Amino acid sequence: MGRTKWAAGVAAGAVGLVGAGVAVAGGLLWSTAGDDTDHGWFRVREIGPAAAGGGPSRAEAQAGLADAAAAAGLTPGTPHPAQEGDLADCVADWTGSGPADPGRWRALEAALTERGWQVASRRRDPAPATSLKNGPWDLVVTNGGLLDTLSLVALSNTPPCDEAFRRDAETRGPRG
Repeated sequence: MGRTKWAAGVAAGAVGLVGAGVAVAGGLLWSTAGDDTDHGWFRVREIGPAAAGGGPSRAEAQAGLADAAAAAGLTPGTPHPAQEGDLADCVADWTGSGPADPGRWRALEAALTERGWQVASRRRDPAPATSLKNGPWDLVVTNGGLLDTLSLVALSNTPPCDEAFRRDAETRGPRG
């Protein structure tokens, strides 16, 4: 079944459940497998209203990442260097002491969703990754990969942070 038909079938099923008096919470998941532009990501589109504005501060996001990792039984590794200047309020992160086993990976995702993060997409290869959203924060959790560790990096999508990231990129110049 093509992904368009699959997504339409899921949507029709959700509408049928709502019509039958069953509340549908969560999202609509569709596969983009086979699409050369997505590299195997799965995407989640919310059916209900999206979280509007607000969201955690940088300190709250940072503490939430550490709390979720601790709740999943993960051990912290060497932290990333702290951001300075305009970027200080735009990045929250946490690094593990190594990759997470599948059970701890699932526990981490559960702990993050309990703390208000919503899964936006998942990728299995080349290294497992999950993208999550919480207010203005976009979080990417990667497991393994080149650094062979668990890494949580959240970036704020506020206008001041967008401008700070743009200025930072200009300062660094072209990479080559």
